[in-house]
Amino acid sequence: MKLLPVLASALVLSLLVRAPAADAHRATIPSVDAPRKPALEIVVLGSGGPRPFGRAGSSFIVMVDGTPRILVDAGPGAFVRIGELNLDLEKVDIVLLTHLHIDHSGDLAAFFNARALTSDGPITYRIFGPDGAGLFPKTSRFVDLLVGEGGAFAYQKTFGADETFAVHDLAISLDSPRTTIVDEGGLVVEEIATHHGDCPSVAYRIAYHGSVVVFSGDMDASALPNLVQLAKDADLLIFNCAVLDPPESPSQLYELHTPPRTIGEAAHQSGVKSLLLSHLAPDVEGKKDEVRKSIARSYNGPVTFATDRLRVPVAK
Repeated sequence: MKLLPVLASALVLSLLVRAPAADAHRATIPSVDAPRKPALEIVVLGSGGPRPFGRAGSSFIVMVDGTPRILVDAGPGAFVRIGELNLDLEKVDIVLLTHLHIDHSGDLAAFFNARALTSDGPITYRIFGPDGAGLFPKTSRFVDLLVGEGGAFAYQKTFGADETFAVHDLAISLDSPRTTIVDEGGLVVEEIATHHGDCPSVAYRIAYHGSVVVFSGDMDASALPNLVQLAKDADLLIFNCAVLDPPESPSQLYELHTPPRTIGEAAHQSGVKSLLLSHLAPDVEGKKDEVRKSIARSYNGPVTFATDRLRVPVAK
């Protein structure tokens, strides 16, 4: 009976001696690296326009190295999409407004509210948008009317985080030069004036570590030379497609928007690698095949139709 304790002790000793060898074997197994996050990725918050048909108004989040950093437009419904996607807004401090129509800016105050309520400290926003003309205020005045002293939501600055708004009004004449508005840590944002009827408008180019995306905003065909220049050799051009080729949409809309055939010509001339169509109208959504064929007359790259919550990596 005394043999059993001896055998038990020998078994334990053998396991202790062999354990380091087993650990050494496990250490030689190569680890599986997590997929590398794209330098730039676009999250479509809203792919619609001014008409309510199940899409949020125009809005995008630009992810930089996997982190939300830039808000491009803030159409109605952007606030809801941010919540649905559980996006962390902690690092979003750059706001790019293409123009100040409601379907592109109606949720801006709601975005400020969401950002402030989840912040651990003070926030300094850098906001860029067009200068004013006619019925449209300059962007700095627009933000002041929202959250400035005496503004519609003046309480916002005291609700959540301490907020500072540095607003920059951008030139709106078509002969204005292309300018760089952000240049830090490899992230470069450029802008140029476009034309959207009587509403001042601008387009943006965002580049980071060799990846480039361009946002057209709403624009009519008169601004194509500026957009082609800005979008030269971009990896992704996000073009707002709100009309069909003439005469299939109301004639007055061609004074505000660019039709598919002309979008294809612009994509070809600029040499962009891929095209994402957003700001879709119901009649465009109903004739996607026709739109593709029209664009393909000039442009043979990939064409995608945006949907809310779509994520698009910007491939080099």
